[in-house]
Amino acid sequence: MRRTLTVTFSLALLLFAIPTEARTVVSKPNIVTRAQWGADESLLTSSSNGHSDPTISEVGETGSLSDREKECKKWNTNYPREFEVDRTVTHNSQGQELRWAQQYSKNVKLLVVHHTALKVTGDERTPQERMQALYQYHADGMGWGDIGYHYVIDENGTIYEGRAGGKGVIGGHAYCSNTSTVGVALMGNFEEEQPTQKQFLSLKKLLAYLAQDYQINTKARILFHGKMLPTIVIHSDINSTLCAGYYLREVMGNIRNHIIAGLLESKITPPSLRFYKDGTAARKASRLAQSVVIEPRLTPVGSTKLTGRPGGQVTLQVQYRAGSATVPQRARLAVVERSHPRIGIWQELAGRDVRVRNELLSPRLLRKDESQLINLRIQLPLNAENYQLHIGDIDYTLIAEGRRTRLLQNEPTTQTYKPAEEQNTQLSTRNVNSLTTQSALPTQPNSQTIRIRLGYDGETATISTNTLPSVNGKYLGNRSIELAKDGNICVAHVGGVRLESEVLRINPGSGVNTIASWTKATNRFRGIIECRIVDDELTLINELPLEQYLAGLAEEPDTEPYEKQRAFAIAARSYAAFYMSPLNRKFPDKPYDGDDSPARFQSYGGLHFEENNPKWVEATEDTKGLVITKDNQIVKTPYFSSDDGWTRTPEEQGWNIFPFADVFSKKHDPWCIGLPMNGHGVGMSGCGAKGQAKAGKSAEEILHYYYSGVEIEPIP
Repeated sequence: MRRTLTVTFSLALLLFAIPTEARTVVSKPNIVTRAQWGADESLLTSSSNGHSDPTISEVGETGSLSDREKECKKWNTNYPREFEVDRTVTHNSQGQELRWAQQYSKNVKLLVVHHTALKVTGDERTPQERMQALYQYHADGMGWGDIGYHYVIDENGTIYEGRAGGKGVIGGHAYCSNTSTVGVALMGNFEEEQPTQKQFLSLKKLLAYLAQDYQINTKARILFHGKMLPTIVIHSDINSTLCAGYYLREVMGNIRNHIIAGLLESKITPPSLRFYKDGTAARKASRLAQSVVIEPRLTPVGSTKLTGRPGGQVTLQVQYRAGSATVPQRARLAVVERSHPRIGIWQELAGRDVRVRNELLSPRLLRKDESQLINLRIQLPLNAENYQLHIGDIDYTLIAEGRRTRLLQNEPTTQTYKPAEEQNTQLSTRNVNSLTTQSALPTQPNSQTIRIRLGYDGETATISTNTLPSVNGKYLGNRSIELAKDGNICVAHVGGVRLESEVLRINPGSGVNTIASWTKATNRFRGIIECRIVDDELTLINELPLEQYLAGLAEEPDTEPYEKQRAFAIAARSYAAFYMSPLNRKFPDKPYDGDDSPARFQSYGGLHFEENNPKWVEATEDTKGLVITKDNQIVKTPYFSSDDGWTRTPEEQGWNIFPFADVFSKKHDPWCIGLPMNGHGVGMSGCGAKGQAKAGKSAEEILHYYYSGVEIEPIP
């Protein structure tokens, strides 16, 4: 029997409950203590080199700290709770003052894997001697007063105790990310040599045990310093560094998966060796001196043709990818040129819109090869004509058409919900940063509004918008929202604010929601993205007007004849509208009308399909509001791909209770002869509709052929 344990976590804890199913207990691996490997404990209280006590800017890494110090200050300001400590020990048991006071994390959220960056191959010292030397270097050479790592694993798989102080002590292994983390280092330089299988096995056993000991969910992703991360990471995931090296970095995903699956004894297949053709030391030195240059790149997100009313505003989004060099905050990314001086441009910087003069600026510090979405708002001139906007190498066409806006908008504006479409619900106040105001949620959807469950199956989600969105009716000054599950509620992190409710609605107004954590092209949607917990899973629902949904319906691409597209637009609208009625629920007791799967409802591709199939969009607009009816009721209109020359009746398919079954009498389908049966065979066939469209039949004629005795008219 499955046993359920309910645990409430504070904001500083993981965003996900520990799985409720019984877990296999992981035995503590053998760990060589400090006394056993010969740690000189006198270095904890005195320095042979006269070093003073370490500071935060000294512990964890060396080198230039200017950029990292700035980033660290920002993290401290934005995420102060992630730097809170539980207690501090300043003296040892003999009353001697510690050079490096032992502070303890309130909780441990991340396990961080490193390499020591010291090559083992060719080193004639014993692993114990190397451990002692590493300790001496950190404690005295760097002046820290102890070793920075919590644990170190040698090439034989031996695990050594590192930082003194016991469970929960804060180490010095990751600059400005030491609190709430545990650092595990493997001896070796894995940019040049491979870890051994013994190291891999010991690493998995140690990480699995630490996750159990600190109650860390290895399947989860957590919010740390504003980033969503798995709970087991390598150093480069949280700092700008090459650690833990190529040969460990490339297999870290496999290591994490083995731990989740309990495959602690399974072999890890190392990545391919990196071979070089350099035959001499001189050639090797020359190659190493030549760094690979990655050029920065600016690319558009969405269409480069934007339309709005004269004097009105449009929004756009571009993506900047840094090159080989770090890009400082507010650095110039691209030159901006306008064909008309009255084209106004604002860029989102630090949560507010800043007027753009002649250049696009980096909104934050960008590391090597790091990407950043940049949100822009464009104001069109008062005259109705076409304009050009150049941002770097991207050419935009701005089309000002229609009636002029009454007042010229001098500053960016945002849109709000219509009160008639909302009701109020109280948000939770379990956290001091939670919003305590009333939130706007829908009652019954408007008859022209459809709600589609998206096939996203992540445990967390990142939503970005190209306009300033509202979350449950509140504008929080940020266009990126992190969603997670906490029991039966959705949790949103927006900037430094935590917002939680059983229903969270992200409304971009006239803009677009992008599920940035969904790695596929069809991840952009008009309308509202709603977060709920359905069947104990984080569920994303896209709520939008029916006609906008039809435009993104990936049923008939532009490779098909236009009249076939029109016929399918009417049939697809009828099918969706039938299930939007509370009397005809496709998914009873669920908070949505349909989903994006063609096997269960209809294939929905969102804005991506809409942008790439303008003929289909035209077909939906040309048939706007038209549905198939009988006796003033909308007919559920099934359709399918192909048959063997004859359609089927509902009774033949075993659909014994089917509304208006007489509409679907068996039809000869000669345009499909010789094709395989692909689908249920009831209603309109794709091959038949295509054949009739090519023969000059209109959409209306095609529909009347397959659906007997019906009318085509506006939605009742």
